[in-house]
Amino acid sequence: MTTMDKETARRHFRDMRRGMTEYERQEAARALCDVIMEGLAPLGISPGRTIAAYLSTGPEPSTDLVLPALEKAGYDVLVPVCEPGYQLSWTRWYDGVELVRSPRAWVYEPVGERLANSVMTGVDLLLIPGLAVDSNGNRMGQGGGYYDRFLAALETLPSRPRKAGVFYPHEVVPAGTFEVTNLDAPLEGAVSTDGWRWFDPQTV
Repeated sequence: MTTMDKETARRHFRDMRRGMTEYERQEAARALCDVIMEGLAPLGISPGRTIAAYLSTGPEPSTDLVLPALEKAGYDVLVPVCEPGYQLSWTRWYDGVELVRSPRAWVYEPVGERLANSVMTGVDLLLIPGLAVDSNGNRMGQGGGYYDRFLAALETLPSRPRKAGVFYPHEVVPAGTFEVTNLDAPLEGAVSTDGWRWFDPQTV
């Protein structure tokens, strides 16, 4: 197997996403919501706890159904905000929250109090976007570096959430599919319409 360099890999996975039909994306969104919601109890994450996710955009695996489902089930929901220096802060998401276009990225962000990384000590699960993940948990991101910096900083906290990427099934690939560097922060798990996968069972 030939390992794709990062530029080639990003182009490859982005092209695959763009090739999906709107119907396929909508079906994936419904199935993904079911898989995520059904997987919380086995992880011991009960209503009243906090889950951090992301506001999907474009052809990303959609969280349009997941976020309202989490809130309706009684979970507190946090989503990221892009800050200067390619850093992330966090803010609370709820159904009907005002959204504004980020001045730093092609995403929308809720209007509200910005919370520092220390808020993660009270988060049980972190659902992270990406373009692909390999069987060792190595994540291929969009290239901005926001999440790699955030995940590195997360390691300094006394307690941390489980970290799982959200992908389409074809984006969970064998190790060696794409280039990995020591700046790429690995994930503990992944979730897709095919279910949950934990790369180190001890993290579950």
